[in-house]
Amino acid sequence: MAALGVARLYAAAEHFRRARLAAAAGLVFLAIFVTGLAAPALIPSSVVRDVKFAAKLAPPSAAHWFGTDDFGRDLFSLVLLATHLDLRAALTVVGAALVIGVGLGALAGFVKGLDEPLMRITDVFLSIPSLVLAMAIASVLGRSLENLSLALVFVSWPIYCRLMRGQVLSEKEKPYVRALRSLGVGRVRLIVRHIVPNTVFPVVARAPADVGLVLITLAALSYIGFGPGPYVPEWGSLVAAGQAYIFQAPWLVLFPGGAIFLTSLSLNLLGDWARDLFDPRLRS
Repeated sequence: MAALGVARLYAAAEHFRRARLAAAAGLVFLAIFVTGLAAPALIPSSVVRDVKFAAKLAPPSAAHWFGTDDFGRDLFSLVLLATHLDLRAALTVVGAALVIGVGLGALAGFVKGLDEPLMRITDVFLSIPSLVLAMAIASVLGRSLENLSLALVFVSWPIYCRLMRGQVLSEKEKPYVRALRSLGVGRVRLIVRHIVPNTVFPVVARAPADVGLVLITLAALSYIGFGPGPYVPEWGSLVAAGQAYIFQAPWLVLFPGGAIFLTSLSLNLLGDWARDLFDPRLRS
């Protein structure tokens, strides 16, 4: 009994610690999200083309909080504009992949004739490294943030499809579903009112961490040249442009890289908390 009590106390303390981490991560991400959302209204788009070679590579100061880049542009403004573009792209990618994957996964779980072909298609996508597949698709579509986002949707939806299909197949065999069928509940009502609500939340709980992963992937692909052009502020492009001056002006890499780190870390902590919240096995 004493050991059980200690175990419960430890579990409660661990749950409280995770909740505090998730709350702190939520506040950090909220601040980043609000800042990125307001960036286009606060910062004119002309900042991107406002070249001032006289102020080239100026260190952080009261006039330029993050310093200036090799064109004399205010780095703080560029990072904020990049926050808006990257967050919008990552949220769009995960949202689209979630809708496609959940829809196709539910079909695979409910319709036996679609299960086999859909799973073979997902096998093809999952057999190729996602970064390599995204690079191939982005190179065919052309260099832009929209095309890069579309490429990441292509490589992201199979994961959600697999998860949703597994959840549906597991939920269909539970006793309450059989009881509802024996009571004469219709197939459509059974799916919409009971099975889907009980299966979709564990899949959606994965989304916050995936947004962070997509942000890192976007930055990585932009860093190696698959992102938007030089006059489109993006975190990966800013890091790539600043690496040539990493010893002379380290702030060019430090601030956009720090934005990537903070955003992805906060989203991963939120994703861990959401997973524990919606997965009773992990929560127990």
